[in-house]
Amino acid sequence: MRVLDSIPENGGEGSAVTVGVFDGHHLGHRKLLETTVARARERGIHSAVLTFREHPDLLLRGEAPPRLQTEEERMRGFEEAGIDLVLRLAFTPEFRDMEAPEFARRLLVGGLQCRALVLGFDSAICKGRSGTVDAFRRLGSELGFTAERADAVLVDGDPVSSSRIREALRAGAVGRAALLLGRPFTFEGIVGEGARRGRTLGFPTANLSLPDLALPKPGVYAVTASPGTGGEKEERLPGVCNLGPRPTFEEERGGLAEVHLLDFDGDLYGKRLRIAFHARIRGIHAFPDTEALAARIRRDLDEARRLLADGPPPA
Repeated sequence: MRVLDSIPENGGEGSAVTVGVFDGHHLGHRKLLETTVARARERGIHSAVLTFREHPDLLLRGEAPPRLQTEEERMRGFEEAGIDLVLRLAFTPEFRDMEAPEFARRLLVGGLQCRALVLGFDSAICKGRSGTVDAFRRLGSELGFTAERADAVLVDGDPVSSSRIREALRAGAVGRAALLLGRPFTFEGIVGEGARRGRTLGFPTANLSLPDLALPKPGVYAVTASPGTGGEKEERLPGVCNLGPRPTFEEERGGLAEVHLLDFDGDLYGKRLRIAFHARIRGIHAFPDTEALAARIRRDLDEARRLLADGPPPA
Protein backbone atom coordinates (compact mmCIF):
# COMPACT_ATOMS: atom_id res chain seq x y z
CA MET A 1 0.00 0.00 0.00
CA ARG A 2 1.26 3.47 -0.90
CA VAL A 3 0.67 6.45 1.39
CA LEU A 4 0.94 9.90 -0.19
CA ASP A 5 0.90 13.19 1.72
CA SER A 6 0.38 15.44 -1.29
CA ILE A 7 -1.87 15.36 -4.34
CA PRO A 8 -0.23 13.23 -7.04
CA GLU A 9 0.21 14.68 -10.51
CA ASN A 10 -0.95 11.40 -12.00
CA GLY A 11 -3.04 8.96 -9.99
CA GLY A 12 -2.45 6.12 -12.41
CA GLU A 13 -4.89 4.49 -14.82
CA GLY A 14 -7.91 4.81 -12.59
CA SER A 15 -9.13 4.17 -9.08
CA ALA A 16 -12.16 3.49 -6.95
CA VAL A 17 -12.14 6.10 -4.19
CA THR A 18 -13.72 6.53 -0.80
CA VAL A 19 -13.43 9.57 1.47
CA GLY A 20 -13.43 9.86 5.24
CA VAL A 21 -11.56 9.91 8.53
CA PHE A 22 -12.00 6.19 9.34
CA ASP A 23 -11.15 6.56 13.02
CA GLY A 24 -11.44 3.16 14.65
CA HIS A 25 -12.08 1.09 11.50
CA HIS A 26 -15.44 0.01 12.89
CA LEU A 27 -18.06 -2.15 11.14
CA GLY A 28 -19.40 0.77 9.12
CA HIS A 29 -15.92 1.74 7.95
CA ARG A 30 -15.16 -1.83 6.99
CA LYS A 31 -18.32 -2.04 4.87
CA LEU A 32 -17.30 1.16 3.08
CA LEU A 33 -13.75 -0.06 2.45
CA GLU A 34 -14.96 -3.50 1.32
CA THR A 35 -17.30 -1.88 -1.19
CA THR A 36 -14.51 0.33 -2.51
CA VAL A 37 -12.13 -2.61 -2.92
CA ALA A 38 -14.88 -4.62 -4.65
CA ARG A 39 -15.53 -1.81 -7.17
CA ALA A 40 -11.82 -1.55 -7.89
CA ARG A 41 -11.52 -5.28 -8.53
CA GLU A 42 -14.61 -5.32 -10.75
CA ARG A 43 -13.03 -2.69 -12.99
CA GLY A 44 -9.40 -3.75 -12.74
CA ILE A 45 -8.32 -0.46 -11.15
CA HIS A 46 -6.74 0.61 -7.87
CA SER A 47 -8.60 1.15 -4.61
CA ALA A 48 -7.90 4.46 -2.89
CA VAL A 49 -8.79 6.34 0.29
CA LEU A 50 -8.77 10.12 0.52
CA THR A 51 -8.35 11.06 4.17
CA PHE A 52 -6.83 13.75 6.37
CA ARG A 53 -3.94 13.81 8.81
CA GLU A 54 -6.01 15.55 11.47
CA HIS A 55 -9.72 15.34 12.20
CA PRO A 56 -11.60 18.03 10.21
CA ASP A 57 -13.49 19.02 13.37
CA LEU A 58 -10.28 20.55 14.69
CA LEU A 59 -10.64 23.29 12.09
CA LEU A 60 -14.43 23.24 11.68
CA ARG A 61 -15.35 23.28 15.39
CA GLY A 62 -12.12 24.20 17.13
CA GLU A 63 -11.90 20.80 18.85
CA ALA A 64 -11.53 17.25 17.60
CA PRO A 65 -12.92 14.16 19.35
CA PRO A 66 -10.35 11.85 20.96
CA ARG A 67 -9.09 9.29 18.51
CA LEU A 68 -9.93 5.62 18.84
CA GLN A 69 -6.59 4.48 17.43
CA THR A 70 -3.13 5.76 16.62
CA GLU A 71 -2.19 6.94 13.15
CA GLU A 72 -0.05 3.81 12.72
CA GLU A 73 -3.07 1.62 13.52
CA ARG A 74 -5.31 3.64 11.19
CA MET A 75 -2.90 3.13 8.29
CA ARG A 76 -2.55 -0.55 9.16
CA GLY A 77 -6.34 -0.88 8.99
CA PHE A 78 -6.40 0.46 5.43
CA GLU A 79 -3.74 -2.01 4.38
CA GLU A 80 -5.54 -4.94 6.01
CA ALA A 81 -8.71 -3.92 4.13
CA GLY A 82 -6.87 -4.28 0.82
CA ILE A 83 -6.55 -0.57 -0.04
CA ASP A 84 -3.86 0.16 -2.62
CA LEU A 85 -3.36 3.89 -2.07
CA VAL A 86 -4.00 6.32 0.79
CA LEU A 87 -3.93 10.04 -0.01
CA ARG A 88 -3.52 11.69 3.40
CA LEU A 89 -3.77 15.47 3.29
CA ALA A 90 -3.75 18.31 5.79
CA PHE A 91 -7.26 19.65 6.35
CA THR A 92 -6.67 23.32 5.64
CA PRO A 93 -9.00 26.31 5.23
CA GLU A 94 -8.61 25.75 1.49
CA PHE A 95 -10.20 22.32 1.79
CA ARG A 96 -12.83 23.59 4.20
CA ASP A 97 -13.94 26.15 1.61
CA MET A 98 -13.72 23.85 -1.43
CA GLU A 99 -16.94 23.40 -3.42
CA ALA A 100 -17.93 19.97 -4.68
CA PRO A 101 -17.09 20.67 -8.37
CA GLU A 102 -13.52 21.72 -7.51
CA PHE A 103 -13.14 18.74 -5.16
CA ALA A 104 -14.24 16.40 -7.93
CA ARG A 105 -12.05 17.92 -10.62
CA ARG A 106 -8.92 18.62 -8.61
CA LEU A 107 -8.78 15.74 -6.14
CA LEU A 108 -10.94 12.91 -7.39
CA VAL A 109 -10.21 13.09 -11.10
CA GLY A 110 -7.06 15.21 -11.31
CA GLY A 111 -5.27 13.60 -8.39
CA LEU A 112 -6.68 10.08 -8.18
CA GLN A 113 -8.09 9.42 -11.67
CA CYS A 114 -11.35 8.44 -10.00
CA ARG A 115 -13.61 6.08 -11.95
CA ALA A 116 -15.85 5.04 -9.05
CA LEU A 117 -16.66 6.99 -5.89
CA VAL A 118 -18.07 5.24 -2.81
CA LEU A 119 -19.37 7.38 0.05
CA GLY A 120 -20.85 6.55 3.43
CA PHE A 121 -24.60 6.37 3.87
CA ASP A 122 -24.69 9.85 5.48
CA SER A 123 -21.70 11.47 3.78
CA ALA A 124 -21.98 15.14 2.85
CA ILE A 125 -18.55 16.67 2.29
CA CYS A 126 -17.17 19.94 0.88
CA LYS A 127 -18.29 23.49 1.70
CA GLY A 128 -21.76 23.68 3.20
CA ARG A 129 -22.01 19.86 3.03
CA SER A 130 -22.83 20.26 -0.65
CA GLY A 131 -20.85 17.19 -1.70
CA THR A 132 -23.63 14.62 -1.44
CA VAL A 133 -23.84 11.39 -3.39
CA ASP A 134 -26.45 12.94 -5.68
CA ALA A 135 -24.21 15.94 -6.35
CA PHE A 136 -21.27 13.69 -7.22
CA ARG A 137 -23.46 11.56 -9.47
CA ARG A 138 -24.23 14.66 -11.51
CA LEU A 139 -20.56 15.66 -11.55
CA GLY A 140 -19.51 12.11 -12.38
CA SER A 141 -21.69 11.98 -15.46
CA GLU A 142 -19.65 14.92 -16.77
CA LEU A 143 -16.22 13.88 -15.47
CA GLY A 144 -16.36 10.14 -16.06
CA PHE A 145 -16.94 8.48 -12.70
CA THR A 146 -19.82 6.79 -10.94
CA ALA A 147 -20.92 7.62 -7.40
CA GLU A 148 -22.75 5.39 -4.97
CA ARG A 149 -23.80 5.34 -1.34
CA ALA A 150 -22.72 2.37 0.80
CA ASP A 151 -25.40 0.88 3.02
CA ALA A 152 -25.39 1.72 6.71
CA VAL A 153 -24.36 -1.01 9.15
CA LEU A 154 -26.89 -1.15 11.99
CA VAL A 155 -26.43 -2.40 15.55
CA ASP A 156 -29.58 -2.36 17.69
CA GLY A 157 -31.35 -0.45 14.94
CA ASP A 158 -28.92 2.49 14.76
CA PRO A 159 -25.98 3.09 12.42
CA VAL A 160 -22.54 2.25 13.74
CA SER A 161 -20.44 5.36 14.31
CA SER A 162 -17.23 6.41 16.01
CA SER A 163 -19.22 8.66 18.36
CA ARG A 164 -21.28 5.67 19.58
CA ILE A 165 -18.05 3.79 20.29
CA ARG A 166 -16.60 6.71 22.27
CA GLU A 167 -19.83 6.91 24.26
CA ALA A 168 -19.65 3.20 25.08
CA LEU A 169 -16.03 3.51 26.19
CA ARG A 170 -16.81 6.49 28.42
CA ALA A 171 -19.43 4.33 30.14
CA GLY A 172 -17.03 1.40 30.53
CA ALA A 173 -19.25 -0.68 28.23
CA VAL A 174 -16.39 -2.37 26.41
CA GLY A 175 -18.65 -5.21 25.26
CA ARG A 176 -20.88 -2.67 23.52
CA ALA A 177 -17.81 -1.03 21.96
CA ALA A 178 -16.68 -4.44 20.68
CA LEU A 179 -20.07 -5.01 18.99
CA LEU A 180 -19.72 -1.71 17.15
CA LEU A 181 -16.07 -2.18 16.26
CA GLY A 182 -16.46 -5.81 15.26
CA ARG A 183 -13.60 -6.67 17.61
CA PRO A 184 -12.51 -5.71 21.14
CA PHE A 185 -11.20 -2.20 21.73
CA THR A 186 -7.40 -2.27 21.92
CA PHE A 187 -4.41 -0.07 22.49
CA GLU A 188 -0.67 -0.67 22.45
CA GLY A 189 2.24 0.47 24.58
CA ILE A 190 5.73 -0.30 25.75
CA VAL A 191 5.99 -1.99 29.15
CA GLY A 192 7.86 0.26 31.56
CA GLU A 193 9.15 0.18 35.09
CA GLY A 194 6.62 0.66 37.89
CA ALA A 195 6.75 0.83 41.68
CA ARG A 196 6.69 -3.00 41.77
CA ARG A 197 3.87 -2.95 44.30
CA GLY A 198 2.05 -5.67 42.36
CA ARG A 199 5.00 -8.02 42.71
CA THR A 200 5.12 -7.31 46.46
CA LEU A 201 1.42 -8.22 46.69
CA GLY A 202 1.98 -11.40 44.70
CA PHE A 203 0.45 -10.07 41.47
CA PRO A 204 3.21 -8.69 39.22
CA THR A 205 1.98 -6.28 36.57
CA ALA A 206 3.09 -4.98 33.20
CA ASN A 207 2.75 -1.19 33.36
CA LEU A 208 1.89 0.89 30.30
CA SER A 209 1.46 4.65 30.08
CA LEU A 210 -1.99 5.60 28.85
CA PRO A 211 -2.06 6.68 25.19
CA ASP A 212 -3.68 9.89 24.01
CA LEU A 213 -6.81 8.09 22.82
CA ALA A 214 -10.45 7.64 23.76
CA LEU A 215 -10.20 5.09 26.57
CA PRO A 216 -12.61 2.99 28.63
CA LYS A 217 -13.90 4.46 31.89
CA PRO A 218 -11.36 3.92 34.70
CA GLY A 219 -11.85 0.52 36.27
CA VAL A 220 -10.76 -3.10 36.36
CA TYR A 221 -11.25 -5.13 33.20
CA ALA A 222 -10.87 -8.67 31.92
CA VAL A 223 -8.40 -8.37 29.05
CA THR A 224 -6.10 -10.25 26.78
CA ALA A 225 -2.58 -9.05 26.07
CA SER A 226 -0.57 -9.74 22.95
CA PRO A 227 3.15 -9.09 22.52
CA GLY A 228 2.57 -7.81 18.99
CA THR A 229 0.46 -5.58 16.77
CA GLY A 230 -2.33 -7.86 15.61
CA GLY A 231 -2.89 -10.88 13.44
CA GLU A 232 -4.89 -14.06 13.75
CA LYS A 233 -1.92 -16.17 14.89
CA GLU A 234 -0.52 -13.92 17.59
CA GLU A 235 -0.57 -15.14 21.17
CA ARG A 236 -3.31 -13.65 23.36
CA LEU A 237 -2.66 -14.01 27.06
CA PRO A 238 -5.61 -13.64 29.48
CA GLY A 239 -5.32 -11.13 32.27
CA VAL A 240 -6.74 -8.32 34.37
CA CYS A 241 -6.11 -4.62 33.75
CA ASN A 242 -6.44 -1.81 36.27
CA LEU A 243 -7.01 1.21 34.06
CA GLY A 244 -6.56 4.61 35.70
CA PRO A 245 -5.61 5.82 39.19
CA ARG A 246 -4.49 3.72 42.16
CA PRO A 247 -6.18 5.43 45.11
CA THR A 248 -5.03 2.88 47.72
CA PHE A 249 -1.56 4.43 47.40
CA GLU A 250 -2.11 8.14 47.91
CA GLU A 251 1.21 9.15 46.44
CA GLU A 252 0.29 7.42 43.16
CA ARG A 253 -2.52 9.45 41.61
CA GLY A 254 -1.44 9.20 37.99
CA GLY A 255 -3.07 7.03 35.36
CA LEU A 256 -1.60 3.79 34.11
CA ALA A 257 -2.68 0.54 32.56
CA GLU A 258 -1.48 -2.12 35.03
CA VAL A 259 -1.91 -5.59 33.56
CA HIS A 260 -1.53 -8.84 35.48
CA LEU A 261 -1.36 -11.83 33.15
CA LEU A 262 -2.91 -15.05 34.42
CA ASP A 263 -0.51 -17.99 34.77
CA PHE A 264 2.32 -16.10 33.08
CA ASP A 265 5.92 -16.03 34.23
CA GLY A 266 8.22 -13.97 32.10
CA ASP A 267 9.94 -10.63 31.59
CA LEU A 268 7.99 -8.08 29.55
CA TYR A 269 10.01 -4.92 30.35
CA GLY A 270 10.68 -2.90 27.24
CA LYS A 271 8.39 -5.01 25.06
CA ARG A 272 5.38 -3.80 23.11
CA LEU A 273 2.09 -5.08 24.48
CA ARG A 274 -1.31 -4.87 22.84
CA ILE A 275 -4.23 -4.86 25.30
CA ALA A 276 -7.75 -5.93 24.26
CA PHE A 277 -10.65 -5.11 26.58
CA HIS A 278 -13.34 -7.79 26.89
CA ALA A 279 -15.43 -7.05 29.99
CA ARG A 280 -15.61 -4.61 32.92
CA ILE A 281 -15.23 -6.24 36.34
CA ARG A 282 -15.59 -3.24 38.67
CA GLY A 283 -14.79 0.41 39.25
CA ILE A 284 -11.75 1.93 40.96
CA HIS A 285 -11.84 1.71 44.78
CA ALA A 286 -9.55 2.71 47.63
CA PHE A 287 -8.87 -0.12 50.09
CA PRO A 288 -8.00 0.31 53.77
CA ASP A 289 -4.80 -1.71 53.52
CA THR A 290 -2.80 -3.92 51.18
CA GLU A 291 -4.36 -7.09 52.60
CA ALA A 292 -7.83 -5.94 51.58
CA LEU A 293 -6.49 -4.93 48.18
CA ALA A 294 -4.84 -8.34 47.65
CA ALA A 295 -8.07 -10.13 48.59
CA ARG A 296 -10.01 -8.06 46.07
CA ILE A 297 -7.43 -8.69 43.36
CA ARG A 298 -7.80 -12.45 43.90
CA ARG A 299 -11.55 -12.07 43.37
CA ASP A 300 -10.89 -9.99 40.24
CA LEU A 301 -8.66 -12.72 38.84
CA ASP A 302 -11.32 -15.37 39.48
CA GLU A 303 -13.91 -13.20 37.75
CA ALA A 304 -11.60 -12.66 34.78
CA ARG A 305 -11.07 -16.41 34.45
CA ARG A 306 -14.84 -16.89 34.40
CA LEU A 307 -15.40 -14.15 31.84
CA LEU A 308 -12.64 -15.44 29.57
CA ALA A 309 -13.35 -19.14 30.14
CA ASP A 310 -14.67 -19.75 26.60
CA GLY A 311 -11.60 -18.09 25.10
CA PRO A 312 -11.34 -14.46 24.06
CA PRO A 313 -12.85 -13.36 20.77
CA PRO A 314 -10.41 -12.29 18.04
CA ALA A 315 -8.68 -9.03 18.88
